[in-house]
Amino acid sequence: MKPAGSKDIATIYQQACTHGQAFVSFRLPAAKKITHIVGTASRSLKDGENAFVFAPFDPTQKPYYIKSDGALSTESILPVGKKIKSTSKRQFTDLVKKIIAEIKAGEFKKIVAARVFAIDKPVSFDPIVFFEDLCRQYDKAFVSLTYIPGVGLWIGASPEVLVSETSTKLTTYSLAGTKVIDDTTDWHAKELEEQKIVTDFIHKKLNKTIKGEIKLKGPLTHEAGRLKHLLSVFTIPHKGKSIWKQVVKALHPTPAVGGMPQRKAIDFIRKEESFDRAFYAGYLGPVNYNTMTDLFVNLRCMQVTDRQLIFYAGCGVTADSNTEKEWQESDRKIDVLKSLIDV
Repeated sequence: MKPAGSKDIATIYQQACTHGQAFVSFRLPAAKKITHIVGTASRSLKDGENAFVFAPFDPTQKPYYIKSDGALSTESILPVGKKIKSTSKRQFTDLVKKIIAEIKAGEFKKIVAARVFAIDKPVSFDPIVFFEDLCRQYDKAFVSLTYIPGVGLWIGASPEVLVSETSTKLTTYSLAGTKVIDDTTDWHAKELEEQKIVTDFIHKKLNKTIKGEIKLKGPLTHEAGRLKHLLSVFTIPHKGKSIWKQVVKALHPTPAVGGMPQRKAIDFIRKEESFDRAFYAGYLGPVNYNTMTDLFVNLRCMQVTDRQLIFYAGCGVTADSNTEKEWQESDRKIDVLKSLIDV
């Protein structure tokens, strides 16, 4: 992995696509430099090996690990996929109503309802220019462009850390509840409950997975571009032995993107949502890079196909949810990226 000046990214990306190589370009939150990796993507990672991980929402599927090894393949630049239809407002609100009914019947505590918004890809759309715009607009987010031959191209600006690990500690976060940035009112019971569900889940999972001290701070208000969220921070000191794999296996996908109970909610999402989440609400980021691992939940993201730009967004539904407000919240999340597209 090495830093790249933004003027070099387009050339590096085009060369990777031409030679059928995997490519990722990313910028950590509040960082000044952009880092890129060119190589191949595999489904395995040795202990201590450097890579960029790109994992799907479905925890039964293995992540991809992009490694800078210079090998070539002959895949096409963008897979030709079937055209995706946007989730209609009625489809989404019917799903939210069904979730609320299931929660009130005692089946769930929370489920995240997601939707897609698809547009024809503008002729003028340039993924590198768009990535650079995201870097400028969202300096506190993890901004990434990930391309894997035969898999596809995804771009995003995630506000949510899954795990961050140094040689002495691991940090993970509970992020749930959403308001627009200029809303100065107190957090409502719905958002507080939504955040508590995620926090309690993470605390319980960490206690089962990790031996030793677990420190908790929050909830705090966390600003992310045009939105703000409730955030609680977990810190786990350790003595140099990496624990990120165990923690990720225990947590992903958290109730912040799936639901509670965890496995039952995942099954519900697979059955009831009208589309495949693919890598939306999965996780991604550099591992074992300069003795650090930084993994983020793949939110505020879009998929780029040969013909379309496909935006993904989800909202945490609890017993106190309002269908219209959830639709509006999903619109605001989609607009984080869509607002930068000239259509």
